[in-house]
Amino acid sequence: MPRLFHFAAPILVLAGLASCQSGPAATAMPRQVKSVGYGSVTVYPDYAVLTVDAAFTRPRLKDAVAEVQGVVDQVLALSKRYAPGPDDVRVSSTSSNKEFTYARGKEVFAGFNSTQSVTVRITDLKRLTPYLEELLATRISRIKDLSYGHTRADSLRREADVLALRDAAKTADKMCAALNVKRGAVLEASDSSSPESSSGGYGQSADIELYGKGFGGRGFKTTPELLHFNSSCSLVSALE
Repeated sequence: MPRLFHFAAPILVLAGLASCQSGPAATAMPRQVKSVGYGSVTVYPDYAVLTVDAAFTRPRLKDAVAEVQGVVDQVLALSKRYAPGPDDVRVSSTSSNKEFTYARGKEVFAGFNSTQSVTVRITDLKRLTPYLEELLATRISRIKDLSYGHTRADSLRREADVLALRDAAKTADKMCAALNVKRGAVLEASDSSSPESSSGGYGQSADIELYGKGFGGRGFKTTPELLHFNSSCSLVSALE
């Protein structure tokens, strides 16, 4: 089971985030207290997703396609050992185009390029490094979009929302206690989080070009970072 770390830091700001209002009885709006609360849930990811590219340029199109297909078949056989789920391995259609280079200021036909991708989801992170090691032994061209997520991302995000709501209520209660008034019914509650305030269950993605892997290539970090699901809530309550 993933470890959950909950954070709910109360914030007391009378000038900006919270205010108490009152007015003449004839035209008065209901007396209100406004507060903002924050919640966060932090977990360790439980799966990784990556995409593997195979790309070759050859004088004849059928040779480029055949070479790509051979590598993709090898990647599929390997990937299904590490990602046995029915939806854990997905294959894109083959893309083929003419490829040109520039020589002496002129565009020169270099051959036909064929590309195909395989997207793999690894649900046992302990097997990710061995899988990558075996991938690097093949003739793939690129590993891209390596990212991490959690299968319970939606429920964890909702849990952060609840923590934010509770924090907003506690903040309002502290404000009322400081002003010697009593908080009444909740008039309005809204999620004031922006889409960027949560990681969405995914860590930063990473790419690695493998055209020069025989000479060292470029590596990337395969150790996942903690995922943060953050939320904020605005609360409006009546004053009794």
